[in-house]
Amino acid sequence: MTNTKRAYLALGAICIIWGTTYTAIKYAILDFPPFLLVGIRQTAAGVLLLALAVYKGKGRAPDRQYIIRQALTGLATITGGNGFITWGMQFISSGIASIIGSLTPVMVVIFTVMWKSPDKVNTRMIIGVLLGFGGLGVIFNHGWADFIQPAYRWGVAACLASCCAWSLGTVMAKRWNSPDVSPLLNAGIQILAGGLGGFVLSILFDKNWVIHHSTLGWFSLIYLTLIGSALAFTLYMFVLQHLSATVTSLYTYINPIVALLLGWLLLGEILTIWIAIGMSITITGVWLVNSGSFLAMRKLRLKNKTIN
Repeated sequence: MTNTKRAYLALGAICIIWGTTYTAIKYAILDFPPFLLVGIRQTAAGVLLLALAVYKGKGRAPDRQYIIRQALTGLATITGGNGFITWGMQFISSGIASIIGSLTPVMVVIFTVMWKSPDKVNTRMIIGVLLGFGGLGVIFNHGWADFIQPAYRWGVAACLASCCAWSLGTVMAKRWNSPDVSPLLNAGIQILAGGLGGFVLSILFDKNWVIHHSTLGWFSLIYLTLIGSALAFTLYMFVLQHLSATVTSLYTYINPIVALLLGWLLLGEILTIWIAIGMSITITGVWLVNSGSFLAMRKLRLKNKTIN
């Protein structure tokens, strides 16, 4: 089996795993302060992955500059991406949070264009961006009154900030991850740095460090650490090595569906026709952005071949 096929299989696993983490986070934040949860979960996962990377000893040893770049990527994806959404999910449902997170491919393309050049934007991508955010408007159509509540507004804002931070980190990882370095090592450095950043945010913003011990809370933490972070993020690093950043972000098509169904089945969250329609519009926008990006890259490759 080729690495490309393995990458698509890994991407399929990520689609399911990260879809379930929204429900697990909802359970975990009942017992743990949100940023402290991020710090414990991600630091433990990072130490585990680094230990495995050292044990296996595959790939080249990174230099100091490479480690710093990986740490910065981890601060974006883990401290920002995972930290903000964990905090925001105190105030909004797991389903809404997952749909906001599905805008990741839209933001990935925006950050990619900003990082490189603006000439890769096409009409399809612009329509996709508008549809992506328009879908959120439809979703919130049934409950604009919720925005009167400051906590709800902060929850939505935190999830949007999470989407931006994670997308920026995805672009950074795609540019800075070396194929000569083990995905385990890349993931370990990023997750450990992000976890330590979570502790910093906990000191600054968590109201207290009180943990309410329960079997479900600790089971959720263990699941998030071993499966949601250690396993899934290693798969994510492997996928980024072999697939484009926009293709890698396709997991966001499946995550909201998994999260919405689990939220409805296990958490008793509301699933309305407006949420279903809005999610469909958002996912259509994401598809347009990805397909538009693919067309732009294909045209660029053909142009380069013609010039050469």
